[in-house]
Amino acid sequence: MMARHIFNMVFIGTGLAAGAIYACNGTITPDISPINNPYFHGVAIFLPEILENADSGPFPDLLKTVNKYYPEGKISISIEPVKRVYLDINNKHADFRFPIMEVSAGADNFTPYQFSKEMLGKVSFVLYSLKTKPLYKQDIINAAYLSKYTIEAPPANWGFSTNSVINLEQSLKKLNAGRIDAVLWAQEESDYIIKKFKLNQIHRAHFDDYPDLLFFSCNQRGDFVNTALSKAISAARASGELQKAYIKVHKPYQDWQP
Repeated sequence: MMARHIFNMVFIGTGLAAGAIYACNGTITPDISPINNPYFHGVAIFLPEILENADSGPFPDLLKTVNKYYPEGKISISIEPVKRVYLDINNKHADFRFPIMEVSAGADNFTPYQFSKEMLGKVSFVLYSLKTKPLYKQDIINAAYLSKYTIEAPPANWGFSTNSVINLEQSLKKLNAGRIDAVLWAQEESDYIIKKFKLNQIHRAHFDDYPDLLFFSCNQRGDFVNTALSKAISAARASGELQKAYIKVHKPYQDWQP
C-alpha cells in the first residue's frame, strides 16, 4: 500500500481560483466535469489483501455498501498508480480518491484536496521495529527533534522525521534485516506481508488510530461529491451495515508478535 490509509499530505497545488468559495481552505482545482453528474468514479492504490482489484474484496465491498445508500447514482472505482491517485490533481477520471487518513485536525487545509465530512471508520497504525531494539510511540515522540531514528512511513506531517515508504514490502524487509529502525503503517497490510514472508525479526507496538477518509478536489464538483458520499456514509453507519463492512477492511489493534 502506498497510502493509508492513507495521508495528511502537504501538496503544492496549481490553479487557484480567486474569489471562489469551496469547502477547502487552500488551492482550488478547476472544475473539469459536470458538477452535478450523479455517477462517481474513485481511484485508489493497490493494497495487499484488502484492495487488490476494483470488483471484489474488503474495500470494494465497503464502497458497495455505501453505494446502497446512494440511490441517486452509482459509485465505481479503479486501481491507479500512486502518482495519479495522490499527485495528479487534474485527473479527469477521479471524482474521489482513497485511502487517506487524517493525522491531525485540519490536515487538508491549504492542499488541493478536501477530506470527506464522514469517516469510513478508524484505521489502526502500528509501529514496527526490531525485536532486538523495540521502539514505542513515546520513544519516537521523545526523539522527535533529534532525527535519532530512521523511520519509513506514509508521506505525512507526523511531527517527527520520516522517510516515505515507496514499497511497503521492501520497507518491512529492510527493517527485518536491521537496515532501518522502524516502519509506521496500517496494521492489516503490514501484518499480511510480515506473515507472508515470515519476517520474524520484527516487533509490533500500537501507535495510534486515525480517521479513514475519502478525499476530493477543491472545487464545486468536489463539494458536490463530498456532500453526496458523506450523506451516504452517514446513512450506512446509521443502518449498522457500514461497521460490518468496515471491520473486514480494518480491525481494532491486534496485540500479537511475529
